[in-house]
Amino acid sequence: MLSEFIRSELEELRRASLLREPRVIERVRGPYVTIDGRELLCFCSNDYLGIGQDRELAAPAEQAIRDFGWGSGSSRALSGTSSVHDALEKAIAAFKRTPAALLFPSGYMANVGLITSIADRDTLIVSDELNHASLIDACRLSRARVEVYPHGGVAAAARLLQIEAKRKFVLTDTVFSMDGDLAPLEALRGLGADVVVDDVHGLGVFGPDGRGCVDVPIQTGNLAKAAGSVGGFVAGSEDLIALLKSRARSFLFTTSPPAAVCAAGLAALRRLATAGKERAKLWENIRLLGAKSPIHTILLGSNERALEASRALFELGFFVPAIRPPTVAPGTARLRITVTAMHEREHLEALLQALRKI
Repeated sequence: MLSEFIRSELEELRRASLLREPRVIERVRGPYVTIDGRELLCFCSNDYLGIGQDRELAAPAEQAIRDFGWGSGSSRALSGTSSVHDALEKAIAAFKRTPAALLFPSGYMANVGLITSIADRDTLIVSDELNHASLIDACRLSRARVEVYPHGGVAAAARLLQIEAKRKFVLTDTVFSMDGDLAPLEALRGLGADVVVDDVHGLGVFGPDGRGCVDVPIQTGNLAKAAGSVGGFVAGSEDLIALLKSRARSFLFTTSPPAAVCAAGLAALRRLATAGKERAKLWENIRLLGAKSPIHTILLGSNERALEASRALFELGFFVPAIRPPTVAPGTARLRITVTAMHEREHLEALLQALRKI
């Protein structure tokens, strides 16, 4: 029976130390979160610039609620596209310097919508082995031929591109979410094939005015990291966006994000372009950790060891959840530390001292 299967699967997860029970956040204040009445320093947020806590985002959202209500009531293809959705998409395109952009409810849905719309059985996708789960799932759903190259392996990617196919492209994250390292983008672009990138962790952090890691014709991103908001997007040509509006199932068959969310996202995008001071502070903190991006990984191996380290940090006043499979490969459980512009030097020094202690 199905109930017996569910119980047996849960028991297997417990034995492998893979059962999740997310902590409940009661309050957020700058770099601090309150859990079970305790205030802890948070080192696991992707709100890299602190824009998610900016009160300037509230007023536009409130006005949109007054104008459109809270729920959108429909998919984008029916009555779920407001003037605020349209304005946000135009702002994203201008920020990314592409002719057009299309908003999705999440970055996951943007990746699924894009890849399943531009790839089919006649397509070869050459994909980095550490690409985000949403890209992996999108490749599977597309039914394309997918060849995976070793992480960052440009020579291996070049060899795989020799496989005959009607269409082919390289697919990669720009900043890898669980390792914090960067893809060799220029080398990949030099292979002569189209390169499609997911720049979710690059937006707001890298490039002039935080515009991202690279300028390529087809890219995805989201407003849920450095922009401190909600929603994913695809940025590219007008033809690409026209195709997605008619073909992307994760755009057509889901309820539209509320106009209030889009209004807050529009305000967040404006803040992102002027957040030079916050970006400078973020990079100061990145350098203090000796990292290449806001993401810094401490590889611990076993699930139990990662959980033990996370619990020890929690007792010392730091919120750093353990990262375990299937988020990462078996045997590579870790602590994933993210720094933000909200952290002060003393916060980082305290964390480093705690890490040495445990």
